[in-house]
Amino acid sequence: MNKDKIASTISTTHNASLSKPFIERGASYMNHLEHLLKEKEELMRVDELENQLQQVKEIVEINSEPEDRSTDGELSAEHREFIERYSFSQDAIPDHHPGENIFQIVNAGKIFSQNNLDLRNFGFHPQNLIEKYLLRSGITQQLFVTVEGLLASTYHNSPCPVPILKWMFQMMSIHPDSTVSRKILDTLMLLTIRNFSDKNDQQKPWIPSLFDITTVLINMGISFSVLFPLQHFQPGFTENDIVCEMHVTVNKQSKRDICINPTAFFLPIESNLCNIAKFLRLCINVCPESYTDREIFMLLLLLFKISLETELKQFPLVDLECLIIKLLENVRNWDTEMSQLSLAISCLSNHHHNLLWLVQFVPNWTTRGRQIRRHLSLVIISKLLKSHVKIPSSHDHQMSLLCKELVKMKPSSLLKSLSETSGHHDGVTEPFLSESEPQAYYLTYVLLHLVREASNFEHTSSNQRKWLLRLCSTLEKHVKCDIREDVRLFYRTMVKDLVARTYSKWQQMIHSSQLTQGQIHDFWVPDT
Repeated sequence: MNKDKIASTISTTHNASLSKPFIERGASYMNHLEHLLKEKEELMRVDELENQLQQVKEIVEINSEPEDRSTDGELSAEHREFIERYSFSQDAIPDHHPGENIFQIVNAGKIFSQNNLDLRNFGFHPQNLIEKYLLRSGITQQLFVTVEGLLASTYHNSPCPVPILKWMFQMMSIHPDSTVSRKILDTLMLLTIRNFSDKNDQQKPWIPSLFDITTVLINMGISFSVLFPLQHFQPGFTENDIVCEMHVTVNKQSKRDICINPTAFFLPIESNLCNIAKFLRLCINVCPESYTDREIFMLLLLLFKISLETELKQFPLVDLECLIIKLLENVRNWDTEMSQLSLAISCLSNHHHNLLWLVQFVPNWTTRGRQIRRHLSLVIISKLLKSHVKIPSSHDHQMSLLCKELVKMKPSSLLKSLSETSGHHDGVTEPFLSESEPQAYYLTYVLLHLVREASNFEHTSSNQRKWLLRLCSTLEKHVKCDIREDVRLFYRTMVKDLVARTYSKWQQMIHSSQLTQGQIHDFWVPDT
């Protein structure tokens, strides 16, 4: 359709709408059938005219696009310069850590599922009517007896057999219905408490071993190498040992049920994982000597590794944090083992933001939690800045080291270090600088958060006050003065804001402390 025809159509439509006589309505409101039919016809004509106008408008827009493109052409140098001047980058420093893919959905349920985990294959001899009924029933009836509370009433005055407890623990970890999983947890916790409170029973109560915990986590889709990534912290068994033992437990007659829907399986992972953490916390409470220090270390490391899962960033993992606190409290040789634990945690990821998350994932409402956060922050700072120094044990030496490391956190120094690592030298080009600078400021942002964690004291003493004053001076002199804000570079503003908030926090800690005895005012002492 050419332009003359389009203009003719628009003119005809416009004249038709103008030539329509104005109908003056009277004061009568009687709804005669003839008037209703006329009004309906008028509305249909109006709708038809609107459709025609919309079609004409679309045709005009389609025909005018090539002309607009041909007339505009490319942006002029002046316009391009204007856009580059006022465009800014706001995604250089993300709000959340990138995380890792810990759970492999394709491997979920590869050992057992809720459809083939049969209690009849756990090998125990029935002693009462309920146990005989369970051994004659299928998996559905076994779950019914457990969920409806029949097991809790059966073992009211007698200990529950270990095979039943172990079957419940495994079933709780993989059942896709969160309600069923929670009911199994309630029954399992009740029976465990009764087993521990039974003074007449000479048999040691059952709690999940490291082998049992690893079995359910591998079945949830985590590979063995991800659970135990460090060479110096490997268990005394392999994944092949787990698979061989579970072949005896899994029902051989329901092979068709082994392949489950991975997408549906991943939905309850968060709730089932929290149920496992709640039960393990109960076991540690009632039996603190259940795990050795080495087993506690491996449990802590796999919990920290699981917390890096990208799909779990939207869930509050409070139960995992509470379990971490219980495990930290049960470390026997804390003073000698804390530094080794911090070094092991710092090796769980290579991304600096993930390492910051591991520090912040340690709960800080206990003394040991705050200690591990401060020490781990110093270890990661030394690792990121490639200082390769051993973290001292005394507080003064740690603060002295922190002041020295803070000097190296200037964005310009980190940018130079990144350029040397990438094979570029002093004569780098401007495009390379624009690509590397956001990474340098991102690293500065993470390092400053680690400095805040390393200098976080519950109570500020006069000695700590001295170090805080020195940290404030170093922060302003070396980091703050190195940042030049730009409207186009929002990440610089983010780092500058973090510097201001860190300085303000330290000043509050300084003012909340007391001056040294006999001293009225603070005096500035020049850096040596």
